Amino acid sequence: MKMSTVVRSTTKMVSPFLVTYAAYLMIYGHLSPGGGFQGGVILAVAVILLITSHGYRKVRKRFRFNWASLVESSAGTLLVLLGMAGITFGGFYSNFLHTEGGVILPFNVLVGLEVGAAFTFVFYILLRWVESD
Repeated sequence: MKMSTVVRSTTKMVSPFLVTYAAYLMIYGHLSPGGGFQGGVILAVAVILLITSHGYRKVRKRFRFNWASLVESSAGTLLVLLGMAGITFGGFYSNFLHTEGGVILPFNVLVGLEVGAAFTFVFYILLRWVESD
C-alpha cells in the first residue's frame, strides 16, 4: 500500500537528513551524548520510513533482505574481532588505538551498523509475516 504523494515526497526529503544524523551520532558519540545504538535506530528509521511510505515491493528492490542480513552479521563479527584484538594488547576491548576516540569510534560505528541492520531485518521479517496472511 502506498501513501499519499505528500507523505512520499516528505519521506524522500527527510530520509537523507536522518541518515546524516545517524552517521553523526555514530562518529561523534564518544564526544557527546549518543553513540552507536541511537545512531543505528535512527538509521533503521530512515529505511523503515521509506518502506512504509513507498511500499514494501518498491523499496525491497534497493534495500534487499539479504543485504540487511549481511550487514548485521558482518558488523557482529567485526565487533567480536575488535574485542578479541584488545586481548592481544592487554585487555578485552582495551584502548589500543592511539587516536582521539581510540577503540570507541570504530565500536560505535559497528554497533550502529549492527543495530540499524537488525531493526531493518526484524521489520522485513514482520512484513513477510504480514504479507503471508
